[in-house]
Amino acid sequence: MNDTEILNLASNYMYQYHKNDTTGHDVAHVNRVLRLATYIAEQEHVENKQTIQLASLLHDTVDHKLTDHQSALKNLKHFLKELQLPIEEQQHILHIIEHMSYNHGQNNSANLTIEGQIVRDADRLDAIGAIGIARTFQFAGHFNEPMWVEHPTKHIAQVDDTHYNQWSPSAIKHFYEKLLKLKSLMHTTTAKELAEQRHQYMENFIKQFFNEWYF
Repeated sequence: MNDTEILNLASNYMYQYHKNDTTGHDVAHVNRVLRLATYIAEQEHVENKQTIQLASLLHDTVDHKLTDHQSALKNLKHFLKELQLPIEEQQHILHIIEHMSYNHGQNNSANLTIEGQIVRDADRLDAIGAIGIARTFQFAGHFNEPMWVEHPTKHIAQVDDTHYNQWSPSAIKHFYEKLLKLKSLMHTTTAKELAEQRHQYMENFIKQFFNEWYF
């Protein structure tokens, strides 16, 4: 089986899993992560693109927020074996996928290879900026969370862990819990550069959101 056939099969596996997604973890998200990861790999001169591309394509097929993790992981292991990949590559891909998510910050210290760092950077880049904002509200709506639950703290400069941990769940709360932290957690030079503008866009959005909400 050649590289193109392997990627086509992985793309189809991903498509069948994500084709009906309404949480923001859809086919378009995965394809953006794939393009971002491929671009970062090229800029960082990392040659092991197959592992990066397969991990990118398959990274959300075992996400505990979307599915039963253990069952999905069993299916993914079987699929990787069917691709006839070397055992070492199968294990590498699985390690990346299982340790790349933010998971309330618990995975930030996970030891990732440069390939894993690239896939994680790509996934986190798609969680910030204009697309990240849109996905956040889509995700909140899917799980019946409001845009915002009023709270006295309404300026970025005033917010620390003590403040936002007291807030009720909302799309805006998620910015403080995760999205505004991601810029400082990028691994590669390329991702850090891309994250700067996207992060600033989110900060501007939050300020405008509160200006309009509390008009």
